[in-house]
Amino acid sequence: MLAPAADILPPELTAIRAAGLLLAGLVAVYALWRHRDLRNADVLILLLAAAGLAIVAGTEIPDAVLEAFSFERQNGTRIIGVAVFAILVLFLLVVRALAQGSRISRQLSGALEGLAWEQFRAAGEPERFRDRIGVLVPAYNEAENIGQVLDRIPTAVRGAPTAILVVDDGSRDGTDEVARAHGAVVARHPVNRGGGAALRTGYRLLSDSGASVVVTLDADGQHLPEEMERLVGPVLDGEVAVAHGSRVLGEAERNHPAREAGIVFFNRLVSLLTGTHVTDCSNGYRAVRADVLPTLVLRQEQFHTSEFMIEAIKRGIPAREVPVTVVGRLSGHSKKPAVFRYGMGFANAIVRAWLR
Repeated sequence: MLAPAADILPPELTAIRAAGLLLAGLVAVYALWRHRDLRNADVLILLLAAAGLAIVAGTEIPDAVLEAFSFERQNGTRIIGVAVFAILVLFLLVVRALAQGSRISRQLSGALEGLAWEQFRAAGEPERFRDRIGVLVPAYNEAENIGQVLDRIPTAVRGAPTAILVVDDGSRDGTDEVARAHGAVVARHPVNRGGGAALRTGYRLLSDSGASVVVTLDADGQHLPEEMERLVGPVLDGEVAVAHGSRVLGEAERNHPAREAGIVFFNRLVSLLTGTHVTDCSNGYRAVRADVLPTLVLRQEQFHTSEFMIEAIKRGIPAREVPVTVVGRLSGHSKKPAVFRYGMGFANAIVRAWLR
């Protein structure tokens, strides 16, 4: 039972209680002083925190509540009770922070895509891609490699003309200038957001421009433009809406043993979750019918290859894996994170795409 009202107030004001009350007052003053600069929700949280701290420091209510949950003053159980409630509050604050961060990230991505589209449209670029095969190349600091890649992209596939769009994801080495010099249309993010964000921008631009098919490949030379017909052919023939490149069905240079093991593991995981046999869920070389793109929910900023494949499978979009070759970078270093971080990020992307 809760303690009687007469027992609510503490019999004496100890030093630690005084410090708690002082801190509560400072938090409340700060919230009111900065209320014009803070969000309403943040001001409310600060005031609630101040009120909670004042109650804990200035009354016996917390003791009464803990006793109601059988956390008695013996054998350290009272401390355990305080820790349990503190962890619960911290958990709720972390969940709120994650949700707020995710919302801000989506808003920023939407703003960047909208800005890129307005600049793209104002320059009259959409007509260059209408009824063509749009070749989409996301790039970040690839000035040394992208020119060689663009020069090897065929001007037509199966008689259908191609047009190249490079989405420069905040490069600082002149990647955009090199791409323009080699005949590509360039859309640019002012800040680096990740390969997935660059692809989303490119998908929107090409879909809204009326491209017939969109082909994606890397700017570092790992994908061979000469093999583009393998991917585009089944889409143009109407056999599938998406053709995914697979190094397992094709060929690939040896990679780090941990990455090789990770590819095998994640292929099996995606196959298990989707009920579809997948041989290469981490390959970004693919061709997709442009009218399919608006139906896909794509949110990953970096670990995007598996998300695309899982989304297509979940929505019943006809797809096929075709053999392609994956080679080493032409020059420079990979932008991928360390093996452990890459594996955790890739696993997170798979689970989130599957649960969505």
